[in-house]
Amino acid sequence: MKEYFRYFRFLFIAFAAVFVIWIFCVGGKMLSGGNQGIERTNTECTTEERVFDYGNVLTDEEENKLREQIAEREKQAGIDIVLVTLNESLKEYARGYDSNVSYDKFVMIYADNFYDEHKFGYNKPIGDGVLLLDNIYREDDGKVYTWMCTTGKAEIVYSSAMIDHALDVFYEYVDTDPYRAYKNFVDQVYADMRMDGNAVVMPWYMPIALAFIATIVFIIVNLANRKGRRTTNQRSYVNGGQPRIRRKEDAFIRKSVTSRTIETSSGGSGGGGGGGHHTSSSGASHGGGGHSR
Repeated sequence: MKEYFRYFRFLFIAFAAVFVIWIFCVGGKMLSGGNQGIERTNTECTTEERVFDYGNVLTDEEENKLREQIAEREKQAGIDIVLVTLNESLKEYARGYDSNVSYDKFVMIYADNFYDEHKFGYNKPIGDGVLLLDNIYREDDGKVYTWMCTTGKAEIVYSSAMIDHALDVFYEYVDTDPYRAYKNFVDQVYADMRMDGNAVVMPWYMPIALAFIATIVFIIVNLANRKGRRTTNQRSYVNGGQPRIRRKEDAFIRKSVTSRTIETSSGGSGGGGGGGHHTSSSGASHGGGGHSR
């Protein structure tokens, strides 16, 4: 047992050090009630509501659960998180602002205006926040549209790919279990916005994963260093100690090249979206992207 401990003593010391750091940095927060969150400084927002179910896709109980979840996640992420459902055509509304706007941008105009008019923003009016608008009404083109509006630091953090992923998470259950879809979306926003100022919130499992990786590397390195020395070489089992190499050559005769054209399609499957920075009708800067179904 003593030999075993001596062999792995550095590993045990390293693991113990990581564990102690985890206790102080992560365990302490868990024992004290977790992350106390970031203080909200916007005092001009016109409402405390975060769930606007105008489309009646959620029950009262589900709305209350989402409000509680959002209240917690907002403090942790430092942004406003707003959910809106509709069940009406936005064609006339949107083209009242832009007569040439395409169908997929109807929800963008409504989401931007909704955010601006209520002065959402965790740090200031029309500040840090995310708004998800899902209009279940099928427009004249036969599609249902969804838009994710990003503002402030959320506009900076969210790339087009991140917006698409967050919407994919939402779309996974939107038609079968709307509550689950919204719940997963809020959690995804929190996961994407884990940056608190200049500090990154480390997942609780990260120190354990790092310790495990260090353990594997330590074992591999030490086993490699303790391999038995080589007692034979390439001549040990050769008659006379000198190998005999028979010469063999490959002769190049001819070359034949066959080519064919691979047909590709330039069309997409539809339903995708992308991020983009733009200015709303009120002059505020927003990012965002949309999906359709």
